[in-house]
Amino acid sequence: MTFLEHVKDGLAKNPKKLSSRYFYDATGDALFQKIMKLEEYYLPRFEMDIITNKSTQIARDLAKEHKHIEVLELGAGDGTKTKHMLKAFMPHFDQVDYVAMDISDNILKTNEAEMKIIIPDLKQTNYAGDYFETYKSVPNVKAGGRLVLFLGSNIGNFIVDDAAEFFKFIQTKLTTQDYLLVAFDLAKHPRRIIAAYDDKEGVTKHFNLNLLTRINRELGADIDVSKFDHYPFYNPFTGVTSSQIISLEKQTINLEGGYSVDFDAFEAIHTEVSKKYFPKDIRELAEKADMHIAKEYFNATEDYVFTLFQPNA
Repeated sequence: MTFLEHVKDGLAKNPKKLSSRYFYDATGDALFQKIMKLEEYYLPRFEMDIITNKSTQIARDLAKEHKHIEVLELGAGDGTKTKHMLKAFMPHFDQVDYVAMDISDNILKTNEAEMKIIIPDLKQTNYAGDYFETYKSVPNVKAGGRLVLFLGSNIGNFIVDDAAEFFKFIQTKLTTQDYLLVAFDLAKHPRRIIAAYDDKEGVTKHFNLNLLTRINRELGADIDVSKFDHYPFYNPFTGVTSSQIISLEKQTINLEGGYSVDFDAFEAIHTEVSKKYFPKDIRELAEKADMHIAKEYFNATEDYVFTLFQPNA
């Protein structure tokens, strides 16, 4: 589906919906990097805490079964965090191979260049494209074991049932001796969570509204971005944070080809979900996916966790 087709389809829905995948043009990438450094956006710091302090333990636990490990990362990005984990892995295995998957070929080149600097002996293979497609073509591991990484709390984009289906998809390339390591942002005080998605500088707001600017630029739309606002919401019962773009007045926007969309005043466009998991959710996820929890590695405040899953025999 093209960007135009996605926008036309999403804005025809009730309620209106656009995918957060389209946040990431050049401006969106820069804004997201700024978000990652915000005081309110705690997630990268919590994740780096685990990588810094628990990577050696993770390696020791895996090395009890495998002396040769392939680390396959979904959504690898530039490898900023992963390179520290892999460096900690190196002394504990006879061989470490790294398979990096990302939508962007350019970011994978950056990733590989960084890895060569810090871990020159690492064997790396890159797959550019949507990992829901590229993962299907991954060959089976010939020797040793496979560790699939899904970090960045990206599992928060799935509710439990959808996450279970995702885990089943991942298992198509795993044996009962392989592993899946997933980063979960655990439920915490609602005010702490909502602040992470509604920072006082308004960077997250601009990040969301940049989607409208992109529609103007790439699809010839006439959207007045000042007539929209960003509104995040956290539901402490479900653990789901959602992001919405709100129309501030009754209006009509026009896209190329004579396509128009009407908005009521304060009508919303849903853009993103970020679920915060309760421990019971993670246990339920493992059960639904026919996996078991092998280990858990927490940050210092025990409200962010890397959970190591293994397929059931």
